[in-house]
Amino acid sequence: MITTLRKLAVAALLLAAAPLSAQYYYLPSTTNGNPGGINTDSEYPVGGGLATSWTTISTAPAATPAWSTTQTIPFTFQFNGSAVTQFKVSTSGILTFDVNATTAPGYTKAALPDASIPDNSVCIWGLASVGTNDLIVTKTFGTAPNRQQWVMFSSYGQVGSTCWTYWSIVLEESTNKIYLVDQRNACTGSTLSLGIQVNSTTAYSVAGSPSVAIQASTDATAADNKYYEFIPGVQLANNFIGNEVTVDDFLVLGQAPFTMTAEFLNGGSNAITSATLNYRVNGGTPVSGTVSTLNVAPAATASLTHPQAWTPTAVGTYTVDFWTSNPNGQADSDPSNDTVTKQVVVVNSIAVRRPLIEVFSSSTCAPCAPANTTFKNLMDAQTAGDYNYIKYQMSWPGTGDPYYTLEAAAKRQLYGVNSVPNAQIDGGWNGHAGQITQPILNGFKAVPSFMDLNGYYTIDATAQNVSMVINTTPLVTTSKTLSLQVAIYEKSTTQNVKSNGETVFYQVMKKMVPDQNGTTLTNLTDGVMQATNLSYTFNGSYTLPANAGSPVDHAVAHTVEDFNDLGVMVWIQDMATKEIYQSVDLTQSGIGMGETGLASVRLFPNPANDLVRVDLRQVSGDCTYRLVNNLGQTVAAGAAQGGTELTLNVAQWTSGLYFVQIESEGSTQTLPLQVVR
Repeated sequence: MITTLRKLAVAALLLAAAPLSAQYYYLPSTTNGNPGGINTDSEYPVGGGLATSWTTISTAPAATPAWSTTQTIPFTFQFNGSAVTQFKVSTSGILTFDVNATTAPGYTKAALPDASIPDNSVCIWGLASVGTNDLIVTKTFGTAPNRQQWVMFSSYGQVGSTCWTYWSIVLEESTNKIYLVDQRNACTGSTLSLGIQVNSTTAYSVAGSPSVAIQASTDATAADNKYYEFIPGVQLANNFIGNEVTVDDFLVLGQAPFTMTAEFLNGGSNAITSATLNYRVNGGTPVSGTVSTLNVAPAATASLTHPQAWTPTAVGTYTVDFWTSNPNGQADSDPSNDTVTKQVVVVNSIAVRRPLIEVFSSSTCAPCAPANTTFKNLMDAQTAGDYNYIKYQMSWPGTGDPYYTLEAAAKRQLYGVNSVPNAQIDGGWNGHAGQITQPILNGFKAVPSFMDLNGYYTIDATAQNVSMVINTTPLVTTSKTLSLQVAIYEKSTTQNVKSNGETVFYQVMKKMVPDQNGTTLTNLTDGVMQATNLSYTFNGSYTLPANAGSPVDHAVAHTVEDFNDLGVMVWIQDMATKEIYQSVDLTQSGIGMGETGLASVRLFPNPANDLVRVDLRQVSGDCTYRLVNNLGQTVAAGAAQGGTELTLNVAQWTSGLYFVQIESEGSTQTLPLQVVR
């Protein structure tokens, strides 16, 4: 099968008796973000983070649907071929240019056209002003002649639900386009009726209406936004629009040849049944092939597979251009939007990914208790080291968790988390922490990583200090600027019990090191290890904040219940995209943990690549040794004689961190050993 349709959420238009003088067609957005990219404001409630430059035009709540005050459009705008100057908006999600309309449409959505909708209206029908935060706000973005008028349903609800969602209707100057923007959402399974109604017999609806699913996550930025673009005029006949090259970011040279794929949107009025697919690498000679088994409906998206695979000759970074031509054997009606480009990195090897799950929870959150139980049971069923997780205690509901910290708040803001229990997997999955399944985990683990990450930490409980050695080994040379995120966590806590019935809390973050911004990693070169040494000393003595309203001040106090119960979680993250490339739960070294009697044991050379000597000359009596890898697995063991040197051959060992444990007469010493190839 040359092509596979990935979704039909946006198929044929619904149009009834459209006039010849004016009409619309719509296209779904092909990438995430806001139309035109000129609205960069965060999506927060009025008074709760939304920029103060927005104007509130409708207050909440409204048990019965109601119209806003009449608003003036700040630029010339045409709807269905006629100039309009004013609009008003209902609390049921309807914007109308008929400002003389009296009765606002009800909260129960229906297919368009519908007699309850005024003529000349734009619909996000199914929204409802049911909570005190459910406000309609408006703002003008951009400069003439390219302005946009945004009308946002901020933190809106739906009848019968306590969830919240953010949507906007956007009017665009000069183009006269109308956008319906899906921005932010915490409503599970909610659907809407989306489209334009000209009159009681003529409407243009998004396919699936009145049951179009909401796609946005809880992210408060535009990173997850989708939109529907309603365009005035006659739709082009044959128009394949490039969305993205879908070849993997990183490819292993030894696994060539590679299938070349890309995603395209049918932006034309004709179904596309054949096309010529083309790609070139680093500006070289195009590789062309014709496929004739397509069936891509108007406004549908398809994944296209080129009939000829690609075999690179060496590792490196390659620029791949992919485009189509001759849809249905005809010239493309708009060839300017055919080509998509991507950089692909070919490497010699990849690392197995250890996904990181970041859980947002609170001891005052009733649903968090069963979610945490379900989640922990899932984690306990995994092989040690396959997956890692950490928890951030939050400041709501109610008074929040006493172990809430400002660094945890920064993590919440990074992901736009506004409800608990919540989980983020590798910065690319957002959802209910109790709804993570094994297939979801497996899907993330199956994604290869171009980073190897290991290290160890030591604890000095008396000094309240945690020291860390972290080794980052890129498996590809990249210009990416990444962040090394480090979190000291407590394996279990009991003093933060509140109202939800939980008595033990696991993997609770206590301190980010140095803070939530992490340590910047640059100049990443294939095979060149970067060692990062970090240390943090907890100040003052233990304190239990009364609630999240007065979180611990790390400058003078801490919330660590048992210093010998601390762990260190480390991950590498692209802070721009939020993607996490690798994680590791550091191995604890015995150094500094009260081991006595064998302080004179030494390793040399360290790092080593063939032979390593263990200096036992200051040790008396018989000894045993054990070598452990960074997953806690014993890879070698045996007996040794004090007063001598023990030689170990590590030439066949893989690169990474190991621990050499020497025991003699009841005393033990553990030393880290770095093997480098």
